[in-house]
Amino acid sequence: MKVAIVYVSVHHKNTEKVVKAMAEEINADLFNLNQSGNVDLSTYDVVGLASGAFFHNMHKKIIDFVKSDKLNSKQKVFLVCTCGSPFIDHTKEVAKILKEKNISYLSTFECAGFDTFGPFKIFGGIAKNRPNNKDLEKAKKFIKGVVK
Repeated sequence: MKVAIVYVSVHHKNTEKVVKAMAEEINADLFNLNQSGNVDLSTYDVVGLASGAFFHNMHKKIIDFVKSDKLNSKQKVFLVCTCGSPFIDHTKEVAKILKEKNISYLSTFECAGFDTFGPFKIFGGIAKNRPNNKDLEKAKKFIKGVVK
């Protein structure tokens, strides 16, 4: 099974830490949308889409990517999101778009990530030192379950 993870990791590289741990665990290919938006996923069976949370949603580049025709209905997709407060599902809109496009949506992995956006900066941020080793171990367990 060939796996790719497409991601955007902006402020503190929280998402990048998580997807790198996942990729190493199962030998997946990583594609950073901040470096190149021209990604060919036609040879992949499973695709992960990952970003931090931005206004209770995934990054706009991920949303635009899902709206494009770069995924096909034969592929299975999982979502990954890091955020200061992982108590809300920040992947709902992307999951909805996947379902509307008849793309198989597998599951979501969310974990805390250091966040200094807006008012959190005044207090030195929230979810300091996250994702941590425990979060990365959970990410590895999640990805092994997704691609079994």
